[in-house]
Amino acid sequence: MSQLLPDVPPPMPFDGFSTNTFNFLHQLKENNNKPWFDSHRADYEHHLRQPSKDLVAQMASLFAEHGLPLIATPQRSLFRINRDIRFSKDKSPYKTHIGIVFPMEGLGAGEWFGCYFSFQPEGKRGVLSYCGGGVHMPSAPVLQRLRKRIENNHEELTALSNDPDFLALYPTGLKGESLQRMPKGYTEPHPAANYLKMTNFEFAATITQQQLTSPDLPELLLAHCAAAMPLLEFFATP
Repeated sequence: MSQLLPDVPPPMPFDGFSTNTFNFLHQLKENNNKPWFDSHRADYEHHLRQPSKDLVAQMASLFAEHGLPLIATPQRSLFRINRDIRFSKDKSPYKTHIGIVFPMEGLGAGEWFGCYFSFQPEGKRGVLSYCGGGVHMPSAPVLQRLRKRIENNHEELTALSNDPDFLALYPTGLKGESLQRMPKGYTEPHPAANYLKMTNFEFAATITQQQLTSPDLPELLLAHCAAAMPLLEFFATP
């Protein structure tokens, strides 16, 4: 006789971040110390941490529904608000920017490709936010692998980074820090010189404060992740 599986409650709906979320971050920026944070921990949990968890749960459902190989879990997607101050001159104990990541599934050790969403206080009461992703700070072995991939498939990379659907959501295209000269083992002229010099491969688009407070934010992030997926899969391919 088969056992019945326990009912799994559906994820809480994501209703959007709120002005209370942004007010908390602005106040934290002005009072970045443990006593203030401890006295406002309930505000952090209610206005920032819980909406972030709800967003991640909604993204997990959307990724599964649309077949996107991206991970969305509290353990992998959310960061602690505490800063690592061991080697920093800035001893402020808390982050005032919020980052949520959706790494690709099935990558090797030391590889991070995926999508990213972030917002932080700006000015007196404004918010700066963007979504994007790519390959951030790859290790030397990963970067070497990527360069081989680019060398042998640079025409495909050019086509993907200039795809109209990709540029419609990421109008600044594929960007990244670059070397002044060609990396060891490569010489100019080379048709993929601009890509081979890059040391990370990233793309980003801004998000408005109105979009942050909308329950439609998960669908917006889904559209950006879907548009970036061909490029991410190019980099993830061995």
